Amino acid sequence: MGVQDSIPPCLLTKESKQPFLLVKLRVKQKDVDFCLEKVVLRLGTEGDFKGYAHEWESEDIDCHLMGEGHIVHTPGEKKILILSRQGDSHKVTFKVLMETLPDYHLQWMDG
Repeated sequence: MGVQDSIPPCLLTKESKQPFLLVKLRVKQKDVDFCLEKVVLRLGTEGDFKGYAHEWESEDIDCHLMGEGHIVHTPGEKKILILSRQGDSHKVTFKVLMETLPDYHLQWMDG
């Protein structure tokens, strides 16, 4: 699935409510003693995370599940409603989507 930042837009083409995962990745750098950290969004549930984690770990990428929730996508209005528990993870989810889809209206609700 790679390390792109957000859910590929092609997966958001229909109007729907979909579960998402917020994941922190640590990519080891060659010939240096530090890692590149990146936060990504993926569609799926905690069960799907195991598959993603297996793929990332096979590429020598450490991963940590930061949060989860649902997004409600309304493509005609370019609107995404983020449904997640209040806390730092919903702020990070909002930021990643805002950077990836700058022309969208984003809203968060406790859910």
